[in-house]
Formats: sequence, structure tokens, C-alpha cells
Amino acid sequence: MRIGVFGGTFDPVHFGHLLPVEAAAMKFQLRRVFYVPARLSPHKGDTKPTDARHRVAMLALALEGRPDWSIDLEELDREPPSYTIDTLRAVAARHPDDELWLLMGTDILAGFDRWREPEAILSIARIAAFQREPFAGANVRVPVVPGLADRLSVFDAGSVKISATDVRNALAEGRSIGGKVPGPVAEYMTKQGLYKPGMSQR
Repeated sequence: MRIGVFGGTFDPVHFGHLLPVEAAAMKFQLRRVFYVPARLSPHKGDTKPTDARHRVAMLALALEGRPDWSIDLEELDREPPSYTIDTLRAVAARHPDDELWLLMGTDILAGFDRWREPEAILSIARIAAFQREPFAGANVRVPVVPGLADRLSVFDAGSVKISATDVRNALAEGRSIGGKVPGPVAEYMTKQGLYKPGMSQR
């Protein structure tokens, strides 16, 4: 069985986290997808994300109705920072007979050579990278990592120009986020007062 692994801060989760995964699941025949919220991403410096309980709650709402997609709390249960190689080793140990596919945008792929143990990551999982602005089409940067070319598939998941920063800033400025996040997620943010106007945004 092929399993997709998609990590991120998900602060908050939005359609840019959902639609490309849907496309990847169809293209690469992924039977299951694990969303892995990071406790603290090593790629975002000392920026502290929103409380994990809110990020997990929003993810749960976004994944409702998709029993083949689930939340993996591996990184939240571990001391930070959250390194992908540690997560993949843990997932592989639980699913030794399955094939792992690491999902990411091409903007993240561009810095893959700076990740911890990139070659070890490639020994555990294949990479499926969806094209993401501004790294689209012919502008995709594939870093020099031994073995990457044989384990990488770059695909077009459609034009989804949404970022968590955009969503947070829109809410902080009192602008609409219609079409950017699932309805239940928008309702949750309103009820919990997340990213409200006047709050300092990252």
C-alpha cells in the first residue's frame, strides 16, 4: 500500500494543504495520507506557532469525511524541532510493508538539500512535489542531492495560490477568507478568536 506523508505547521490548514494532496492521492494511487503537524518547524526559526490543540482541531475539521486521511501526532509528541527524517523512520517502523511518499510543494523542495539527512529521507520515501508559486513550471529548482532525481516526481496540482500567512493576515486585517479554508475551519477560527484583527501575525 502507498502512504502519503504531508508535514507542516498547518497554522491554519487551508485549501492549499488539501487540494494538492487530493491530486497527489489520485495521481500516485495513495491509499492513505498522514497529515503530520509540526511542534516547531526547523525551517521557521524561532517563530512559535499557534497552540497545537487549535491546529489539530482545525485539521480534524478539514479532514472530516475522508477516512483515508488522518492526523499523525508523531511530531507533537516529540521534543522540538520536528525533523522529517525522524518522522519517516517512525512511520516506516509502524508500516514496514508499505511504500511511503513524502508530499511537499516545489517551494519546499528547493531547500531540500539543507534538510537533516536528505539522503536518508530518500532511502525511506519517494518525494511527490506539487508545483507551487513562485516555483512553477520550468522554474522549479531541484537541489543537488544524490539519488533525488530517481526518487522525485514533480506534478501539477492546479493553481492554488494560498498560504497560511495570507489567511492569517486577512483575518488580522478583517478581510474575507472565503474560498481559502473549509467552512468548518473558518467557523472554528471565529469562535476561538484566532488570528483576530489587531493580533500580531507572523
